[in-house]
Amino acid sequence: MAADPLPGRKRLRVAVLLGGPSPERDVSLASGLQVIQAIDPNRYDALPYEITREGKFLPRPDLLRLAGPGGAGASPQVGHVPAAVESTALAPYRIEDAVGDGTVDVAFIALHGPYGEDGTIQGLLELLGIPYTGSRVLASALAMDKLRSRQVGMTAGLPFPASVVVDGGAWPGNRAKVRSQVAKELKFPCVVKPNAQGSSIGVTIVRGADALVPAIEEALQYGEVVLVEEYLRGTELTCAILEDPKTGIPAALPLVEIVPRRDFFDYQAKYMGASEEIVPARVPAAVARQAQQLAVRAHRALGCEGMSRVDMFASGKKIVLLEVNTIPGLTPGSLLPKAAAAAGIDFPELVNRIIGNALRRKRTRPPSPGA
Repeated sequence: MAADPLPGRKRLRVAVLLGGPSPERDVSLASGLQVIQAIDPNRYDALPYEITREGKFLPRPDLLRLAGPGGAGASPQVGHVPAAVESTALAPYRIEDAVGDGTVDVAFIALHGPYGEDGTIQGLLELLGIPYTGSRVLASALAMDKLRSRQVGMTAGLPFPASVVVDGGAWPGNRAKVRSQVAKELKFPCVVKPNAQGSSIGVTIVRGADALVPAIEEALQYGEVVLVEEYLRGTELTCAILEDPKTGIPAALPLVEIVPRRDFFDYQAKYMGASEEIVPARVPAAVARQAQQLAVRAHRALGCEGMSRVDMFASGKKIVLLEVNTIPGLTPGSLLPKAAAAAGIDFPELVNRIIGNALRRKRTRPPSPGA
């Protein structure tokens, strides 16, 4: 169960942050509306804030009506978010004006991708002294950076796929060398992906040498570093981690098996119903235990807190990790809620536990100098 509200106060004020300027904005809007709908009104006052594409904080009390019983946001789906969510009729605020004046007790971060999941918003909230859900600055930044998170994970003995790193600055004069290295070390097919994006945005399966350069240049539209990975065959799995709000001990939820109806688990497969998610995953018990143990190790190796989701592939008894997500999707079709439901945790209780972890961290955090 989540932590009780602060002594002497009936309800905690929870700022739900959604939207943002990243390519995953639509996913964030759907996640945020789902959270607003699920927040227990007997324990919390939800204060929705849309982060605009320009980075301003926009108070959105109207979203409380959209997310209420029978409202337009009752089942928010990516790509079908009510038009009112995009409204900018209210005056936008700077963050310190919006949530830094003592009106907020805790921030629920429902932002995905750059600026929301990479340590940026976490750093702002740290400066303002506002507790927030999910991992802190360092773990958020590490997990968002696939290359650095793998370097840390491999140091801890975690298995990752073979890859070739493409530096965007050196790319114009380095094309031939990269093509040769990929053909020699990875062969085809291979997978090209931006280093710091989520939701499979900018990801391409390259089936022949002629398609490699266009795929890399597409991925470079999303950042200066690109990973070219070996193509993995096997069962795609994901393991969500949820920490105990009282102790902070991470526990692995039941594995989810992903069966895309497309070439791979891309944006359409994730959010438009073009995949089948099976929970618990149809893998031997020994493989499931190994996958869950690796997921917890990855969560701890990066210093994640509150929750995470670790994506991986299983081929026989061999498991290879892909990445760690510090703010997993919370849409109706997202994998963390499905794994939680399989563990007997409904969505409102999942939200309670996520908030509870943020409050536990506030209580255990050392006081600031001069406080």
